[in-house]
Amino acid sequence: RRPCNTMRSSILSFELLSSFSARGAFACNQYQRRHFFVSGKTIAIRGSGRHRMSLSSSATQHPPSQFVTDDDGLKWRLCAGAAVFNSKNEILIGERIGKPGSWQTPQGGVDGGSKAETVTDAAIRELYEEVGLECGNHVLLEKMDREASDIKCQYKTEGTGSWLEKQGFAGQELNWVVFRCSDSELERNPSLVCKLSGLNGEKPEFSAVRWESLDWVVNNVWEKKARPYQVLREACVPIMKSWENRCAELDLSGRWSRNSELNIGVVEGLVARGLTEESALAKATEPYIQLWKQHTTKCEWMVTTYDAEGIKPRRELHYPLGDFVETYEGKSTLFGGTDGGVITRCCFYLAETDADDEMAHVTVSETPRGKEESLRYLKNGKLFLRRSFLSSGSIDRFVSNEVFTRC
Repeated sequence: RRPCNTMRSSILSFELLSSFSARGAFACNQYQRRHFFVSGKTIAIRGSGRHRMSLSSSATQHPPSQFVTDDDGLKWRLCAGAAVFNSKNEILIGERIGKPGSWQTPQGGVDGGSKAETVTDAAIRELYEEVGLECGNHVLLEKMDREASDIKCQYKTEGTGSWLEKQGFAGQELNWVVFRCSDSELERNPSLVCKLSGLNGEKPEFSAVRWESLDWVVNNVWEKKARPYQVLREACVPIMKSWENRCAELDLSGRWSRNSELNIGVVEGLVARGLTEESALAKATEPYIQLWKQHTTKCEWMVTTYDAEGIKPRRELHYPLGDFVETYEGKSTLFGGTDGGVITRCCFYLAETDADDEMAHVTVSETPRGKEESLRYLKNGKLFLRRSFLSSGSIDRFVSNEVFTRC
């Protein structure tokens, strides 16, 4: 994304691969590299393989970008693309400012100079600068084996009159870094989370963002950039399948009892929901038992909540994937009211670093009292429940943690 004249040099040795890997992911212009930083002005160094690296240097407002020069003398700017997927395996794309209907993922050059970046560094930076997402907060690096982690492709930009062409580049080598959504708000509505004003002093790139199927992106992206997205789609077949399998294999089944001695912030969260401190303390320390069973539909659950004695079922709910409406009767501590009501809910899965398998089941509920997120995951044989509550009309979010053991 950064139009700069200053370049960094590296010595590379690599072998061009153009076949399907054992996992079925197509590797286009895939290289094995050794990087050595060289400073200076115009330098050309012959590599040990069939290609070479070059460097040109001049003062600009941005750090130098890395690039490769092939045996035909064509120069390719190194770029990093951020492929962020949600729980449905849809990819995050933005509509480019001033180009209605032109959608793509965040991407940009891989910085060189005195603070040379890796491709992953560059993807994380571009993701923040262009859409305001932070790795470790809104997204996590996707779990994938080393063989599938090297996804790249060169595409030409000649004939476009772009700054790349004016600087003598044949095009760009787009290196993909795959992320997984780890934020419930981003999962449901990226427009409410992404910051499109341009960060780190960069100009805005996008006017809108949305989730879209990778098939749609491949069919609608700018023609000259279609090949890198085709390569991404091929490479992500096993990655998407692995995510679906991980969701299906998350085993929350069993009878779970809350250990109130391990509660954190539960009383404060209940007070924020309208309970008195006395009643909140009583509610936070009383027995809380649930039975989780897998539904006949994959990745969905049947949940039975019992009374304080753990004998009589108090309610049984089906937690489907996606949006649904729940009707409840009588008084509800969490939802509010004394005569029942109707709430809208949504279930999905998120990446979660604290979990043993980096996977969590999430339920978001829109209630008369406010919005509540319930995130459940397994760790060291225990079921962890992290609730996040935002009262209606408030900007203060209350987070609590509860720990359950099988009984």
